[in-house]
Amino acid sequence: VVMIRPIQIRKEDVVRDVRSLATLTRRSMTEVVGSAVRAELDRERRRIAPDERAKEIERILEEIRALPILGPVPTDDDFYDKDGFPK
Repeated sequence: VVMIRPIQIRKEDVVRDVRSLATLTRRSMTEVVGSAVRAELDRERRRIAPDERAKEIERILEEIRALPILGPVPTDDDFYDKDGFPK
């Protein structure tokens, strides 16, 4: 097990908020801080990785485009009557 030095929070308002959230949620301050940090880390990773998401979307679209066309593509007329109601 590798021990690392503990983190000290020197801003009173941050400490107060961590304590308040821990009390409200009945979790330890460590759990509260860990949860908040992981949530922010997840948001940042998702924000930074749009290129990877775009590549995955394009890969899926290529798969779909490669599928055989089995018949005519339905239009609104196939699903709705002349008044716009479902058939």
